Amino acid sequence: MAKKFQLAILETQKALKVAADARRVPAVEVAKPTLEAKPIYEALTATAGAKELMKQIPRLAEFSSWAFTACFCVCVKTGTAQFLDIWDADHFDGFTDMQHNVAQCRAWFSASGYTFWGSSETKTGRINCYFNAPAAGTYVCNAELQSFGGPAQVECIIDSSSFGILPFNGLITQPHTCNLAAGGHSFRIRQVAGSFFFVSLTVWKI
Repeated sequence: MAKKFQLAILETQKALKVAADARRVPAVEVAKPTLEAKPIYEALTATAGAKELMKQIPRLAEFSSWAFTACFCVCVKTGTAQFLDIWDADHFDGFTDMQHNVAQCRAWFSASGYTFWGSSETKTGRINCYFNAPAAGTYVCNAELQSFGGPAQVECIIDSSSFGILPFNGLITQPHTCNLAAGGHSFRIRQVAGSFFFVSLTVWKI
């Protein structure tokens, strides 16, 4: 049973000693959302299973006719993007605090380290991107993520269907294909391992 709170004078005998560079971390180039279909198409063709999928849906190769639907970033939402929910993101002052997150248009999810500052080293980061599909059909949801300090893994989900575990090291542009009914849908990203930045999610109608 937890101790009941009451006022008391607590005393510490030593002051904390923190080096001037204690919060210095390796620089990471700030990534920007990809808002053109061609590089997303190129990432799609480099993904396992793309050839078989394009045989089933030839329109996937016609990237010049993809219709932009929505974009989710920390600093802005466009198109049919409605809600961007971010759970258990990490605020490390001077590196990825809220001011930096908005200015750099990204959010950070830590994993290991930082225990001196009180980190519990959880891997519970969650992102929910809720958008409206204007019509039933095939869509490409492109997730852009950037690992920090080594490899990371996430699970991407559309509504209640999982695409599986996605490993990455550095910046990744990863399209996810799905058939959607007209109306609202949630694309979710769940932290599994490693630390990473959420850069953006863009949605395209094929």
